[in-house]
Amino acid sequence: MAENFLLGKRALVTGSSGGIGAHIAYGLAQTGADVAVNYYRNPVGAEQVAARITALGRRAVTLGGDVTRREDCVGLVEGAVAAFGGIDILINNAGEFAYKRCREHTPEEFDRIIASTVSATFYCSMTALNYMRPAGWGRIVNLGAAGAERAGAAKGIGPHMAGKAGVVALSRALAIEEGPFGITVNVVSPGDIRDRDISRAAALNIKSDKAPVGRPGTSEDIVDAVLFLLSPQASFINGAVLNVTGGYDI
Repeated sequence: MAENFLLGKRALVTGSSGGIGAHIAYGLAQTGADVAVNYYRNPVGAEQVAARITALGRRAVTLGGDVTRREDCVGLVEGAVAAFGGIDILINNAGEFAYKRCREHTPEEFDRIIASTVSATFYCSMTALNYMRPAGWGRIVNLGAAGAERAGAAKGIGPHMAGKAGVVALSRALAIEEGPFGITVNVVSPGDIRDRDISRAAALNIKSDKAPVGRPGTSEDIVDAVLFLLSPQASFINGAVLNVTGGYDI
């Protein structure tokens, strides 16, 4: 991929004050994009991510918002547009997670998980499309989960996987509907990310029996997958689910 292939593009990454989202936000900036950094509980983390972005010579803004609330989803996109004059890229990364059996979830927990995955993806995307369609170009990448495209499940993550399966179904519908307007919608599904801040070089020295490649995944692996789907080389990829799992979900 060409260096700075996102130069001039304006992006919003939900849930980007830490973890994988923070790495994605920085990766977009490294390739030229201006980035809106979203936080819910961690404004300090968001400011640190924004500072790293501005140090690269890119524009950054921090936007507080709870993606389980429709009005906050709308406000995040509108905030990015107000800061940058438009939005070209939306990364729906934020999502609540709780490792519990289905019967152990409270109704409130279940509602937040579903709202933060499929509902947030819907409301953020609908708002961003108001700007992408007139521009004739847009890229939406939604974060899924390994196995979500086949409605996979595992003990302890039922609501989470239900939400991510919904994200995949919604992404495919949007890909069909928005493709004629120059907009692609794809999904990146992470696998075993043991430490979100470990480098890929360090991960090569860690043994893992969860994936045939023999190591855990890293945020770098996820960032590279997202950047590929945003690149000119992926302009004909639409409605795809890219599993970044090292093969353990085969």
